[in-house]
Amino acid sequence: MTKKLLVILRGAFQSLTVHKLRSALTMLGVVIGVGAVIALVTVGKGTQAQVMNQLQSLGSNILIVRPQMRFGFTRAGLQQNVRRFTNAEVDAIKALATSVRLVAPEYSTNVTASHLGKTASTTVRGVTPEYAEVRNWSVEKGRFITAEDNANMSMVVVLGQTAVEELFGSTLVNPIGDTVRINRQNYTVVGVLRAKGGNNDNVIFMPLRTAQVKLGGAGNKEISSISLQVRSDKEMDFAQAQVRAILRTLHGLSATANDDFMIQNQADLLSTVESTTGAFTTLLGSIAAISLLVGGIGIMNIMLVSVTERTREIGLRKAVGAKRSDILLQFLVEAVVLSGIGGVVGVIAGAGAAQVITPLFGTQQALVTADSVVLALVVSLAVGIFFGMYPANRAARLNPIDALRYE
Repeated sequence: MTKKLLVILRGAFQSLTVHKLRSALTMLGVVIGVGAVIALVTVGKGTQAQVMNQLQSLGSNILIVRPQMRFGFTRAGLQQNVRRFTNAEVDAIKALATSVRLVAPEYSTNVTASHLGKTASTTVRGVTPEYAEVRNWSVEKGRFITAEDNANMSMVVVLGQTAVEELFGSTLVNPIGDTVRINRQNYTVVGVLRAKGGNNDNVIFMPLRTAQVKLGGAGNKEISSISLQVRSDKEMDFAQAQVRAILRTLHGLSATANDDFMIQNQADLLSTVESTTGAFTTLLGSIAAISLLVGGIGIMNIMLVSVTERTREIGLRKAVGAKRSDILLQFLVEAVVLSGIGGVVGVIAGAGAAQVITPLFGTQQALVTADSVVLALVVSLAVGIFFGMYPANRAARLNPIDALRYE
């Protein structure tokens, strides 16, 4: 059986090389189809991996508490109502949430920072020392915000990589000890953060109390969000319930009232993002797979033409003893060879195209996975079998006498 299959394969390659241009154009449809699937799925996988890495870089066992925006109608019209957090909520969570290991409050606002004529539109985050550990930030040069900085309302800042590049012209510059100007006040640079990628690096950190007073106004105790590190992943749900109960009590909410805050569970967020980006990747692959159908139709068309051209050959083979299954297998193998070669070339072309189009989607890496390559090749072979079956079956059913008399 193996020897017979090898003979059929050799015959298939010989038949296809008789009309090289026709075979190449037929394979082109499969190449384009498989290449499009590989390229778009690769972009989707790369985007998914990038988003997941950025989320995981925020830290582990994290809960993020933010105010909940509410809208209501008054005599003045539609009004937005947001109940801001204050230092009181932070102190209560520290004292009462037994499953929470670290509490990292944050006061954030958008500013324009400047240094020697260079400006940068960035986000300033007023934080405490715990923030670096909770949100998984590490310092490349200098140091992070300290408890003394916060207690003394020190005029110091720690810069993200993007902020360094925009304000100092290059990330290779060491800005430690230099000053940047924010809201007409000078701040001394005491640290530079390691890069995290994306928009995460366009940030400036300063002590929480400094940011609250200098950027929010005298007496300001507002907190934009609270990041919490739970003791273990097994306590995530319990910690979330504890924090929710504490905040509802502090805010005086009745049993039937809705929360005026929201608690984001990092594990739930990762799961949601993974499923969303996975669906996006599947959609891209499905759209690209439509072009494979066009390639399959091309294979069926050319095989039907081949059957017509080789009618006498089929009749002759049947007359000398070829079985119907031999004829069927011969033409089916030719169709599979066409789609198989097209699939391999398409995978190579798609992987190359992905490197070119990936930056256009704002993704840093093109992720070619083994499962997407195997799937594309299997589908291309399936297309060859599906669309080659009808021409092969038609050839196998030819009457040998009629075939020999065909002109």
